[in-house]
Amino acid sequence: MAQHRIFRQTSESLATALEDGVKAILGRSLQVVTGPPLREKFTRMPALGVYLYRVNVRPRRREDLPTLVCQIDESGVVREFYQDPPLRIGLDYLVSAWADEDAEQQELLGAAMRAMLAMPVLEGEALEGDAFDPETRIPVRPIEDLSVEFLMSLWRGFGEHLRPAVGYSCLLRLESAGRSEDLRRVEGRRVAVDVF
Repeated sequence: MAQHRIFRQTSESLATALEDGVKAILGRSLQVVTGPPLREKFTRMPALGVYLYRVNVRPRRREDLPTLVCQIDESGVVREFYQDPPLRIGLDYLVSAWADEDAEQQELLGAAMRAMLAMPVLEGEALEGDAFDPETRIPVRPIEDLSVEFLMSLWRGFGEHLRPAVGYSCLLRLESAGRSEDLRRVEGRRVAVDVF
């Protein structure tokens, strides 16, 4: 598992799921652009932007204890070891609508929010790439506290006018590479009793 690619592949998976969801709602394909929301990146309009603007570490990292991991390889050999606790991470995204008319921007953002509402969790085939194991589930939640000041400073920083946007957070785990030596279980026991 190549977890160093988990941020990029989560962003790509979210963009693809959003593109598919909006296509199902509107009945047509739209360009979904990842990365900073700069006008020159949007070669076709209307379009949607998905921008990872913050990575934050979730609380309780230090309270976790190592967990016992059991793996069985193809030949049936069982390996057990203790793995250090994962790092819980929130990836915060800004989803923005891009069109020539304000009314169309608002309609696009409404379609995007309906599509996101239909996918509260990214899992299974929706997760594209080698950073995820088959059991990975990434909850996707709307961010309720995006202030006008934050949005204005963000758009100003990109040299763009304020446009309709909404925030979402994806919650995931970055697994630690720290682990113990393989544990050795007792496979058999022989007891000898001496009689006097």
